[in-house]
Amino acid sequence: MSQRKWILLWISLSVLSILIIGVFIFQLQETNERLEIIQGEQLDSYEAIENIMYYNVERANAIRGLLAYDDRHFLEMYYSLSQQSSELKQSVITEPSTPSSVLDLLERDAIWEKEADRVLVIYEEGDLAKATNVAETMTEQRQTILEDLRSLKQMQYKDVHKELTAVENQMSVLTQALFTITFLLLAIIVILIFLLARIKSDPIKKEVSQT
Repeated sequence: MSQRKWILLWISLSVLSILIIGVFIFQLQETNERLEIIQGEQLDSYEAIENIMYYNVERANAIRGLLAYDDRHFLEMYYSLSQQSSELKQSVITEPSTPSSVLDLLERDAIWEKEADRVLVIYEEGDLAKATNVAETMTEQRQTILEDLRSLKQMQYKDVHKELTAVENQMSVLTQALFTITFLLLAIIVILIFLLARIKSDPIKKEVSQT
């Protein structure tokens, strides 16, 4: 093979190496972005479910404390928690990535909230016994919602963990493949450089031997 062909081969392999490495780096960037999305959006949804559960439990406790002790401090606590819960739910509803299962549970929770507000209206009217009776009928409904929220939280945790594991494995495979291909291509280029240098030195040796 002539010296010119060796040079063309070396240039071609160099360009090919750059292209292959570039493709793998691009895939790694895409995979890393996907990982960030999973960690961001889905974990935010997971955290939102935990907060919704917290507000539900605390508001139910506030109603229970209000009816048991007739202390308006619990009423203020309920309204404060409801305001925070409403802001959280609004942000969850307006988030495009929120799963439909979460939205369904929020609709059911809204029904519970209406009943809770009715309990407070009855309480403000002075009928403590009736307010207590209505609150007791809501206990099973609230418990069902909480159990569904727990189930959904566990399911989301498993899904997020599964996706994160898959993406991390993909990144590991891509990284190993990138290092392996880079090493092989560099080795080939070094060998070609060595052969090219040897081809160049051969004519010089011949000239020297002839003289």
